Amino acid sequence: MAERPRVLIAGGGVAALEAVLSLEEIAEGSLDLALMAPSTRFEYRPLSVAEPFGLGRAHLFELPDLLREHRVETIVDALEAVDAERHEVRTAGGRTHEYDALLIAIGATRRDALAGAITFSGSRASEDVRRVLQDAEAGRVRRLVIAVPSGVVWELPAYELALMASAHLEEREVEIEVTVVTPEQRPVSAFGRRASEAVEEILRLRRIAFHSAVPVSAEAGRLIVEGGEPIAADAVLALPQVLPTRLEGLPAGELGFIPVDAHCRVAGCPGVYAAGDITELPLKQGGLATQQADAAAEAIAADLGHGPEPEPFKPVLRGLLLAGRAPRYLRAEILRSPATRSSAQLEASGLAPTKIAGRRLGRLLALHGAPGWPPPDAVALQLEGNGQK
Repeated sequence: MAERPRVLIAGGGVAALEAVLSLEEIAEGSLDLALMAPSTRFEYRPLSVAEPFGLGRAHLFELPDLLREHRVETIVDALEAVDAERHEVRTAGGRTHEYDALLIAIGATRRDALAGAITFSGSRASEDVRRVLQDAEAGRVRRLVIAVPSGVVWELPAYELALMASAHLEEREVEIEVTVVTPEQRPVSAFGRRASEAVEEILRLRRIAFHSAVPVSAEAGRLIVEGGEPIAADAVLALPQVLPTRLEGLPAGELGFIPVDAHCRVAGCPGVYAAGDITELPLKQGGLATQQADAAAEAIAADLGHGPEPEPFKPVLRGLLLAGRAPRYLRAEILRSPATRSSAQLEASGLAPTKIAGRRLGRLLALHGAPGWPPPDAVALQLEGNGQK
């Protein structure tokens, strides 16, 4: 091993950037860091769901600008294959790179999952959502359905779209029926029972219907669901499915995502780690991805002899539900343990946590102009636990 071990971080999203900052801090300059990403552009997307309503927007950054004051080499290329025995990677550009430790944080891909629906894929779908709102204002859309497909998804944007669409159209005195259709038994079930109860109250106050069913396809005037009667719909907005990016030389679980241990080490691949959406963690969310990146960074530094004993990944699921202009807040703290306990409360005032993910990345992005706080009508959701069911 070289005097200054080389750590290669593959990816250009929140997990990769958080890992760079974490490794730099933990190892105090004793590691050579290299970030490999297919593009120099980093898109920070949490507020993109608010873009069609004029309440927020996605932010674009150039990686060289973000990392200018940090000691990290940047490589513009995409990871294609890993040779764990040789500690070497091959890129889409046909190059090879050696490493002492490799962190894979390349994220996952999104695809349309519901035929006939408009897929909400962030900023790229903002104009489509605006057209639906305009059609509602013109009386052409009276029944709007927000659909969550089966498979691996992050459900929170569905509730955000429903709440913001309802508030937006109510302000314009437009009568519309808004329905959320999702395979979840209850709203935001990942956050626990009390959080579900609180969001159910918000939906009820906003007169938004909740329907637990598996959407199949959207047809003229209706949404087809698995094993049930069609749901009337003049327009359907659907979330995308999340699919893994396959990499040669690495193990893959049943759904194709990379299995990792509590320290984000990839089984059977010494020196290889993974964090974020590419892993088998069932919830694909930026905050969890950055927490995995921090755990991986601790393990990498310790395994290379340049850091203390690492702490295992202990997920804390935080969500910020952008609710339109309804000044209500929710915070659900749930400890998952043999004796599960949970609490939740609705507040009429106060500030919700930031949408920016990552202990270190949040500070960096704020310094470069990303908003530190969401709109004042956001709903804060939090779950703390050990990741066990």
